[in-house]
Amino acid sequence: MQRGRLKAQFQNEFDSADEILHACIRDNDVPQLKRLLHASPASNNYSHREFGPPIHFAALCGNLDAVDILLAAGADAFVRCTEQRQTAMEIAARKGHRDIVKRLWTCCPPESHATGIQSRTCLVIAATYGHASIVEDMLDWWDGWPQALRIDALQEATGGWHFSVVNLLLKRESFEQLTLQDMLHSVTEAKLTDDDVKCGVVDYTDQQLLIALLIDAGADPNYNSYEPIIYTVAGNAYLTLALKTLLEKGADPNKTNRSGMSALHVLTAPPPARCIGLGPDIPNETAIHLLLLHKASVSQPDKAGECPIHWAAYGFDLRLFLRYLYSNSGPDRDSLLRLTNNNGETLLHYAAAGCRIEVMEYLISHGLDINATNSNGWTPLMCALTPIGHNAVWKTEAKTLSEAIGAAYYLISLGANPNTMTNENWTPLHVLALYIDETSKAEELAKYLISSGIDAEAPAPLLGLLSSVPWGYRLRDRIADTSARKVFIRHNLKPVHWAAERGAVGVIKALLAHRVNVSTVDPSGTYPAKIAAESFFLKMRTDIADNIINLLVGTGSGS
Repeated sequence: MQRGRLKAQFQNEFDSADEILHACIRDNDVPQLKRLLHASPASNNYSHREFGPPIHFAALCGNLDAVDILLAAGADAFVRCTEQRQTAMEIAARKGHRDIVKRLWTCCPPESHATGIQSRTCLVIAATYGHASIVEDMLDWWDGWPQALRIDALQEATGGWHFSVVNLLLKRESFEQLTLQDMLHSVTEAKLTDDDVKCGVVDYTDQQLLIALLIDAGADPNYNSYEPIIYTVAGNAYLTLALKTLLEKGADPNKTNRSGMSALHVLTAPPPARCIGLGPDIPNETAIHLLLLHKASVSQPDKAGECPIHWAAYGFDLRLFLRYLYSNSGPDRDSLLRLTNNNGETLLHYAAAGCRIEVMEYLISHGLDINATNSNGWTPLMCALTPIGHNAVWKTEAKTLSEAIGAAYYLISLGANPNTMTNENWTPLHVLALYIDETSKAEELAKYLISSGIDAEAPAPLLGLLSSVPWGYRLRDRIADTSARKVFIRHNLKPVHWAAERGAVGVIKALLAHRVNVSTVDPSGTYPAKIAAESFFLKMRTDIADNIINLLVGTGSGS
């Protein structure tokens, strides 16, 4: 069966006279191979552009009879001639042809097999491709393998999730604890494969077994490093079973990264679909359940004082938010509801920022202040209206204008003060002007805000960001950032300037309806109409820019 497959696989190869030995090997025509070598021994040295000399091809095909004949005719099994620059021995080790490896081993001293590039030695190659029997043979045949090669073999086998090879090496050899730590981190990363092959159930089972094996051998799942293993594994839904094994083997569910974030932090902000395999904005509830089952804390703050439950209010629906909340009982639950970060932002600030109306309703019904201000004057209403990404960790598209308006109306209906201003002089009218609004969705809300007494001409700094903008204390910190990478900031721009640059047609119409002065220039002397015409944000939306220009010029605002 194997011979038939080989013949079919290479049926379009070896048509020239120089390649006749290769054709004999392909066809398993051993008698003809003998006759040809006897008639012309020199043909033994011909090297095919892809498959190398005949003996290399015989090793690839697993044809021991051909290997013996070629060796007897003087073939060099250790010359590097293929596209991969491998010897016949290394090819046999890669393909798992144990009998050929055993035959070629005897062709040179053992130490010769350990020379050259480490990753190309036959021991490492066999480990890389998961051939435990060949690895065991080589360890039995020679005990002089350099430790660096043993470590390299362990590394490659671990990266390929080859449990049988790793188990063998750990039983046969001794490795330092730091090496085992490296292996534990390696096995929780993507499986190393030659091709774009998706992992199956058996692969993930091997991964779980490897994690347990390495920890039992001395690897510490709580080893202090730049990024805790529990944190990185939690961010990938494909590794949920690995997370389960780590927790069962003693990994600390509350281990944090250098920013103080735990696994629950990252799980509360689901990564993009390409990273986790669940789909956009779909939390990994299984991982969350596992962590909470192992006493992960929903109230453990990061360096900014932000806890997983803050992010749960921001990114989860009410059902999942309550899953976090009810992980604590009695008085602790009441304390959780009133938990603030280092800048006085409440759970209601976060829920409003994420436009989570059901969560907001729950929090308000349990006594949270709808007009609470943080350290720089931000209220939940301001958080609701600011175009913030849907995700607290990963960069995503900002919330929609409809979501922001819906959340704002809900808060206003329950008593939120619309006439509020942050320490940066931002008002609800300013942040409403940050949305492209070609259909004037925001017009009625903008009119309401102006009629409520908001200062429609208040100057404030505008940040030149393309998508979501900093909110709450983050805005203050961004403005104060003096580093070379600081975002460009234009100071003292009025709501009309904001709206003209960002395409907020509804806000422009509301300003005009209330006879607000829209002819005012910005600090550079530019009129709003010209701001719209030159706006980078409207470069691909000239229809919106033209609409704003027509509205403004029609009032004599200048250009």
